[in-house]
Amino acid sequence: MSVETIILLYLCFWLALAGAVLGSFIDCAVWRWANGGTMFKGRSRCAACGHVLTARDLVPVFSYLFARGRCRHCGEKIPAECLWAEIAGALVFVCLGARFGVSAELCQWLVLGALLLSVSLTDAARRLIPDKLLAAMAVNRAVWVLLLGQPVWDSVKTALVSLCAGPLPLLALALVMDKVLGRDTMGGGDIKLLMALALYLTWPQMLLTLLAGCLLGIVGAAVGKQRGAIPFGPYLAAACVAAVCFGGPLLDWYLGLLG
Repeated sequence: MSVETIILLYLCFWLALAGAVLGSFIDCAVWRWANGGTMFKGRSRCAACGHVLTARDLVPVFSYLFARGRCRHCGEKIPAECLWAEIAGALVFVCLGARFGVSAELCQWLVLGALLLSVSLTDAARRLIPDKLLAAMAVNRAVWVLLLGQPVWDSVKTALVSLCAGPLPLLALALVMDKVLGRDTMGGGDIKLLMALALYLTWPQMLLTLLAGCLLGIVGAAVGKQRGAIPFGPYLAAACVAAVCFGGPLLDWYLGLLG
């Protein structure tokens, strides 16, 4: 096993741990926000009995599994969303670590991954994507363009092309369908999320994100037997990470056909 592989595995181990901890933290903050509480103040408590949780109860993933998904004080079931948020955080960070390795660019994508996880959880909880999270995505990209020494005008052109490839046509289509059907056909937050992602994605990545997000949404709605509007943000977030981390070979093949 090469030194580079060992370093990458070591990096991914710590990223998995950090991602799981962050997923737990964000899930707790979003739950408090969704229930009218203070997001970042006070000790973690069981939602059923109010017992203050200790370190034993707060180990990401393992505490849930060892307790079999129940509070060890009152026996009430712990929402499975807690476990899934921790697993999602770990997976996102590991995928990004494997894709970008030990690099300054990885930091940009880790921040975006944390923001995408926040968007996913807020959208799932309240069918709402806060503008502050989208603004944070834009600020993160602007900061790292400067820190990474990337040509500003080239980054702007890439973002404009990505906007024209995905969000803007989709916005026009949604407005037309809203008029035709007399109801909202796509949430405004989803469009704004795609606009924020256009700052990071090339136009092929944007198209792949849209396609994969739609497919994931269809599968998720079918598996969950959901009717009516579904939160699309989590599917777009997952599709974005997948397109960036694993979409390279597929996009190379497709662009090769065009060439």
